[in-house]
Amino acid sequence: MIFKNLISLIAATCCTILIVNGAANTGPVFSDDFSNRTDDDKTPAPNDDTSSSQTDLPEDQSIKIYKSISEFDKNLPHTVTKLTTPHGSMVYLVGTAHFSKESQDDVSLVIRNVQPDIVMVELCPGRIHILKLDEKTLLEEARDINIPKIRSLIKTNGLVNGIFYIVLLNMSAKITKELGMAPGGEFRRAFEEIQRLDKCILQLGDRPLNITLQRALHGLSTWQTIKIFWKLLTSQEKITKEDVEQCKQQDLIEELMQEMAGEYPAFRDVFVSERDLFLCHSLQVAAMPQASPNGGLHPVKVVGVVGIGHCSGIAQHWGKVDSARIPEITTIPPASLSNRVFKFTIRMSILGLIGYGVYRLARPTIQRML
Repeated sequence: MIFKNLISLIAATCCTILIVNGAANTGPVFSDDFSNRTDDDKTPAPNDDTSSSQTDLPEDQSIKIYKSISEFDKNLPHTVTKLTTPHGSMVYLVGTAHFSKESQDDVSLVIRNVQPDIVMVELCPGRIHILKLDEKTLLEEARDINIPKIRSLIKTNGLVNGIFYIVLLNMSAKITKELGMAPGGEFRRAFEEIQRLDKCILQLGDRPLNITLQRALHGLSTWQTIKIFWKLLTSQEKITKEDVEQCKQQDLIEELMQEMAGEYPAFRDVFVSERDLFLCHSLQVAAMPQASPNGGLHPVKVVGVVGIGHCSGIAQHWGKVDSARIPEITTIPPASLSNRVFKFTIRMSILGLIGYGVYRLARPTIQRML
């Protein structure tokens, strides 16, 4: 039961971290990522390519538009948390499930009513293509895990990290097939909504994917690594849309976090807790006042779109994350002994399989010679 809960939680809150790295890469959509600005930097991020001009997109009449922001504040969905800063900036944190149509509508509702200056999404530059590819292409990519793609992932990320990536990718593909939809629809919806606005900046607020995966592997013991690899590869648990939607309930989120902490503490720490800090810092930077054309500074309105599993941690850390803490969670630690042992075991296993294959092919010839 705990493993199904783990899969449901990852599907609901972290699955965009598993988006296919081999998807068509047509280059970054945006050049601006100011998540590394320090607390002393009081100038706005440039908006050459990140800001969008207003475009005429079809209106969805089912999205309610309130008469004022104060009226909207009184009717916030239960998945939305409002955060403020001492200088008057407002942050609307939208907690989503990455395989949820309802979450996409929540994003539209908040962006259309808030009219933000900045929208921060739980993506890093390595996953930017999720905004450019349509749902059909992403579904095809998730289902098409072939030999060239596997070889490319291992070559790019190394043997153990590449295999870990492939195992997670296999899980993501299974969830995608079962639910019939690609993860990250709320981020594509946010991107569409931004195009309706004048001079709204998109911020990529998540920690780079390769750092997260390597830190997760480093935190697992040899036995935990083997165990999680095997379970992810062999699990026959079925995930439904109802399972994903249930993960949007805060009490269930907390229960699943406790289960994950007991069984796989490294996953909880690296995939959730550390990224809570990173995402909170990104939002704090986004909420810093911007320079006015006539001089001085003015507060901003920000919408943050993150997996709902991060909302509680972000709210707890809000206003307290110092920039000096970020290097601690963005460094890749040296390989642990257990990681080196696991890497050696994997290599020996692969060589053993190759040797056995050669023996099976050559056995008839050897027998004739003898």
